[in-house]
Amino acid sequence: MRFWNSQSISDKLMRMTLLVSGTALLLAYISFLVYDLYSLREELIGYLSTQASVVGANSVTALTFDDRLAAQNTLAALHSSPQIRAAVILRSDGSEFARYQRDPSTTFELKNQLSQNEPQHHWTKGRDILLGRRIQSQNTWIGTVYLLAETGDLARRAGRFGLISAGMLLLCFAIAYLATSTIRHLVTDPLTGLARTAQIVTRERDYSVRATIPLRSDELAFLVQSFNEMLEQIQARDRALESSRSELEQRVDERTAELTATNKELEAFSYSVAHDLRGPLQHINNIGFLLQHSASEGLNEEGHMLVDRLLEGSNRMSAIIDDLLNLSRASSHPLHRTTINLSHIAETIAARLQAEKDSRQLRITIAKGAQAFADEGLMQVVLENLLGNAWKYTSKLDSAEIEFGYTEEEAGTVYFVRDNGAGFNPRYADRLFRPFQRLHSQTEFTGTGVGLATAYRIIMRHGGKIWARGGVDQGATFFFTLPYGEG
Repeated sequence: MRFWNSQSISDKLMRMTLLVSGTALLLAYISFLVYDLYSLREELIGYLSTQASVVGANSVTALTFDDRLAAQNTLAALHSSPQIRAAVILRSDGSEFARYQRDPSTTFELKNQLSQNEPQHHWTKGRDILLGRRIQSQNTWIGTVYLLAETGDLARRAGRFGLISAGMLLLCFAIAYLATSTIRHLVTDPLTGLARTAQIVTRERDYSVRATIPLRSDELAFLVQSFNEMLEQIQARDRALESSRSELEQRVDERTAELTATNKELEAFSYSVAHDLRGPLQHINNIGFLLQHSASEGLNEEGHMLVDRLLEGSNRMSAIIDDLLNLSRASSHPLHRTTINLSHIAETIAARLQAEKDSRQLRITIAKGAQAFADEGLMQVVLENLLGNAWKYTSKLDSAEIEFGYTEEEAGTVYFVRDNGAGFNPRYADRLFRPFQRLHSQTEFTGTGVGLATAYRIIMRHGGKIWARGGVDQGATFFFTLPYGEG
């Protein structure tokens, strides 16, 4: 099968045609040979029957008058028949009456004889044929004659016929080979051209090539024409796709340039606004401080309330400005990656939070040895936001727990900040990292809704991922990853 499958269609077609024609010629040769052998054998049996009839007719008188010499002379006439090797005449009682042997050295034993009701019968003995026939006189059997003939002449005639037939077989086989070689090109040449064209299209992705269409109207010509039409359709489709892709790439480049410019303008505007607001806000904060401390005696209860609200609003505005500046810096600040110790940064932030705790019990656990390849300043902002959120959302608990740690997984190191605070509704987890999106009201927990959005941008700029898990009143865990390397 491996050898057969390795051949081309042309070779397979040649082999198939020669196999079929050769098998047919061989079967015809065998059939004619068998028929000729059968015909020659039947002809020999018929000849022996005739000779036995002649011998029997000439031996009636000899048997009647018991004249052995006459019977012997009758058998001697068989010398002119080279096929007959021996003959014998038996009386009606089965005793031998006369015998003839072409070669005196030949042993002729009569082992087969006619039954009582058989007028004639023949037997095959190796390469010889024995025929027995009754001798009849006036409707009475008076004896039997047996003739033994060899089939050597039959074999020689069959051999000559076989040689002639074999020669004719080879001649027919050669003619079939030449005819097949001539005709196969009419079938295989279009297929070969089609296969080569398909190979070029597959390897070089060149849909401009075409297969040669045969100069005739048949299934192969229709197949090649259909294949060429398919290539034309694919080529037209590729041209349209290439044109659409070029146009789309141009539009994407234009939109990207527009968006980049717009983002830079927005970042510059945000930074400028936040920076320019600091001066007036500081003046407002100073005036409120002076009113609260230096001119407090001239203020009534309502005046003290208004000053407190003024300072509260000023502090809130200052926090918003700081968050906006951090958000702008998270997008525009150039990255300076170095190997940093996140555990040390978290410990510094935790120490400050511990100092700000009120009467509640607060336990902060920091895992040792958390290192990353990142921008130290930006990662400071990330951990301040995550740990600050955990500190804020556990503020209503008498016993708060905050943990910073990391785990080594197959994809890399995963860092996390976990708390047992208010948590969040998992249905709205996608809103956590959007700017100014908060899942708790201002009266429950104060904040600007910018801290997690800033952390998200910083982690994305580093090529990492950040996500959260939690439940209402079940705490929250924020995970993030940082690729360790330059890429």
